Amino acid sequence: MKPKSKAPFLILAIFAVLLMVLFAVLLAEEMWLLAIFTIGLFIATFGVGFTLKKRYRENDWL
Repeated sequence: MKPKSKAPFLILAIFAVLLMVLFAVLLAEEMWLLAIFTIGLFIATFGVGFTLKKRYRENDWL
């Protein structure tokens, strides 16, 4: 079977880095509620990435 593109992993990685930068900026600006929301999005991004990786492994797309 032909391997699928790994572009979704790159997009998720870039999004995670942007969330980390946003988190640091929000802490510096003392916007606590948005900083907590950013952490939630960061954790959700990792969950999506790990789930996608599992699906790729199960279907031999890697």
